[in-house]
Order: sequence, then structure tokens, then C-alpha cells
Amino acid sequence: MFLVSKNRPIRVPTFGAAAAISCLVASGLLACSGSDVPAAAGGSGPMSAAGHGNGTAGHSPVGTGGTSSVGSGGEGVFVPPGGSGGTTTPIGSGGAPAAGGSGPQGGTGSSSGGSGQAGAAHVRDHCLEGYDPDPTDATMKDGPAEFTVQGQVDLTVQPAVLDWFKARVWEQAHFQWHNIRRCTSGTATDDKQGGGVNPCKTNPELIPANQENKGPGDGLEFLAMHRHMIQSLKQLWPKHTEQFEGWEHFPTKASDVPQQWQAAWKNWMQNIAQNGAKADDPASHMSDAGFESEGAFGQWIQSTSGLHGALHFAWVRSNNSEHGLGNQFANIDNYMFWKMHGWIDKVWDRYRTAKGLKPTDQDIKDAVLKQCRQMDQLAIIVKPDLGGTTCTPQAKQTGVFVDTIRPIFESSTNKCTGCHGPSGAEASLTLGGSDCVKSSDIVAALTKASKGGGQYKLVEPGNADKSWLYLKVTGKASTVSCTATGGGTCSTETMPRGGGVTLTPAEQDALKKWINDGAVAPK
Repeated sequence: MFLVSKNRPIRVPTFGAAAAISCLVASGLLACSGSDVPAAAGGSGPMSAAGHGNGTAGHSPVGTGGTSSVGSGGEGVFVPPGGSGGTTTPIGSGGAPAAGGSGPQGGTGSSSGGSGQAGAAHVRDHCLEGYDPDPTDATMKDGPAEFTVQGQVDLTVQPAVLDWFKARVWEQAHFQWHNIRRCTSGTATDDKQGGGVNPCKTNPELIPANQENKGPGDGLEFLAMHRHMIQSLKQLWPKHTEQFEGWEHFPTKASDVPQQWQAAWKNWMQNIAQNGAKADDPASHMSDAGFESEGAFGQWIQSTSGLHGALHFAWVRSNNSEHGLGNQFANIDNYMFWKMHGWIDKVWDRYRTAKGLKPTDQDIKDAVLKQCRQMDQLAIIVKPDLGGTTCTPQAKQTGVFVDTIRPIFESSTNKCTGCHGPSGAEASLTLGGSDCVKSSDIVAALTKASKGGGQYKLVEPGNADKSWLYLKVTGKASTVSCTATGGGTCSTETMPRGGGVTLTPAEQDALKKWINDGAVAPK
């Protein structure tokens, strides 16, 4: 479990999800009282904190032992815990030493001060008080950082921001925020880059009533959660808010996007372009379907308009997915993630303005606060030391799949491996994107049951018309009878996302022939 001190996490012992979550008191992600939390072993130096408030006695913020007198010292923050063993109690900005509490794993700690009275520590609640600027704000560069894999350039936010994400397990917490809204549909995924974490299985008490794409409640939470993230990052890097600032209007030409993406610009499908224009001007469309409430508007943006999926799909690199928009475990690393979600945040404000509402209204503050609390809860159950994955390039395989089918998935037009690459593959389905991925493993995965395809397998060898993969990429999924099984759903959205079929007729024919010929695996 983490406590927030200034902008840095302080590690305290986790002791079961239910007990940990009980410590999330009304004022934020705070420490439990000393009697509720096991004492922790110290680090390499003393703990100290400035004090605040008036009173007579206060408990140590962590540990079972030790109390200190509370004076009227100035408000302050924690520095990382220390002592050669046990735990210590905080003292104020000065005063007599406060006795340390003894812990089960070591000796006793102590702190000392100069003039003044000892005081209780102030634990900053970032959900209510926000963040102070990060020290890197003074030196960080503007604009995106380039990230190149297999000759393909993608864009991330600056390295200092990526480091902050890692320290805060924000990538995984963001993924789990979405993941736990897929529990009842059966489409939730184990975080295979994070030890298989899946709160749907381990923490059913956290499953929200509003599940993904199931109504206005989820639409509002989708808007509020991303606003919480954007606001937090702008507080941390106030001199570089451009990193997290969305487009002013839906991008309609190459010059609207960073130079690194301009050569790959393609015009939107007609329905996506039309919906982008509607979102930019909600005041003119308040009587349209999907604009009945701001929750309905969030639902429209996220799913029914196709905008959210099309924006994610437009900026994925087929062979560079480690920080890509299609990598569900790390897509917040991507510079374009904040361009699109910043734009969504702006059109939400325009919607509220059209309704006569303001972004400072209490209902929105409450909605954003709720999502901040939920991300903190999810961070408790996510391992903090997640790292990237490595692999060894595989021996060359041969066959029709290698020569004809896999290149369809990896093409720069279809971009299938932007979302189904070796890192953070959607639905745990990898279709290539690296020499480390064996073609035979891809075929083995394709002949299993689909997620979101009801009774269909992804590939039914010998019958393309009963293969969910073929039906999805040809846009035919919506024309067949799909029966949801085992509490799952039937997602008939055309793949790849973006508003229409991207495979050429020749590619569709090749895929159909390979399946009808038995979906033979490579040698």
C-alpha cells in the first residue's frame, strides 16, 4: 500500500485487500492508526515530518508503537521512512525528541529537533489537495519524446512523466480501472505483465455497478476518471501542460497532428468525421441520440459514436506497441493518448456549457473525486515493481500463414498488431508485431474460443463463415446470430477499429482461403 508524501509514494505493509481498503478513510488514501497497521522495518535513516494542529497526543502514522505530544508546529509532509529497525513517530519542526515505537522486525527509532513543540504529521490527500509541482517541471522538455522499435517511430510523453507513471503504477491502475468494468461481461483480462492480477477474481467487492458501455453511469465515470488524470498531471508539470493538453478541435488534416505522424495521415471514415464535428459542437446537437445527459454523452463518445476506438486505432504502429495506443497495459505512456483524451475533456466542458453548467460545479468535483479514490484502491492490489518483458527472436517458420496471413495483421494499413502486439495485447490475443512471436503460437491462439464472440471460435478450421476473426475483419459480424455464453457478450464491432473495413478484397479472400483450407499452422 502507498501513502502519498508530496508527490512520492511511501511504502507501508499490505495486509490483505479488505483491510487495506478499510484504511481508505473519507479524507483520502491515508494511513490507519498505529493500532490498525503492523509495524514496518525501517530503512536507512530517520523519519521526520513537520507537525500541525493543536492537541495532546498523536499516534505514529505507521506502526503499532509510540506516541508523541502534539504542538502547534507548521504544516509539513513526510520524508521516506527510516531507522535501522522498528518504526518512529513524527515530530514537529522542532522541539524535544519524540520516542520511537518498537516494531517486530527491529529495534527502536527516534527523531530529534531544534526549537518548538513536537507535532503530528500531515498526510497529503492528493485527491482533495492536488499535487505540488514535480521537481522535474523546471528542466523537463516540451513536446513528445520519440520511441523507435523495428524502424517505426512512436511518441511518448517525456521520460520524467513515464518515470512518475512507473513509480505510481498508473499504467496498471488505469488498465485495471477499465478491466474491472468488464467483469460481468466476461471480457476482463489478467494483467499478464503484472503477475496475472485480475481484481474481478480477487476483489469482487470493488466491481462497480456501472460496467463498460452499459449505460450513462459508465459514460460519466469514463469522463470523470480521465479528467482526474489530466488535472493531476497538469498540477505536477504546470510549465508543461502542453503534454496533456488535447486538440482544440477534432483533427481533420495532417497538420493537426505531430510531424512524426503527418506522413501517415489518412482521412477519417465518413461517420467518424461527422461524429467528430458533432462532438466539437454539442450545443447544436442537444436533441440528438446520445446527448440526453452528460453520462449519455460520455457513453456516446466512448462507444456508440466510434470516436474513442477510431482515435486509438489511428495512431498505433503495427510493430511498435510497447508504449502504443493499442497496448492496454501502457497506452497512457503515449503522447497521442493525451491529445485525444484532452480533446474529449474539452468537448465535455462544451456539453456542460450548452446545458448551462460549469466545470467548477460540485457534482463534477464529486465525480472526479470518486474516480481518484477508485484508482487509489486499484493501485493497492497492483504490484509496484512491474517491468517490461523480454524475449528471444524465434526460428524462422514457413507456410501459408507466415507468407500470406501474418503480413495482413502486421501491415501498416491494418495495424492489427498495434492492439494485438507482443506487449499488452487486447483480449490477450497476440497476432505478431515482433520476431519474438512464433507464428505457430498465433495460430494456436486463433483456434480457441473468442472473447466477445459468443458461440464462435476466432478461427473454425474449414469454415471461414463461422470464424469470428473473419467475420469481424470483413464487417460481417453484425449480420450473423451471435449468442452470448457464460455471461459474456457479443461484440460485433468491425476490426481493426476505425469505422470500417481496412482489409483489401484480396486480403479478405486470402484469409478466407487459409481458414477454409484448414487453418494450417506453419512448420
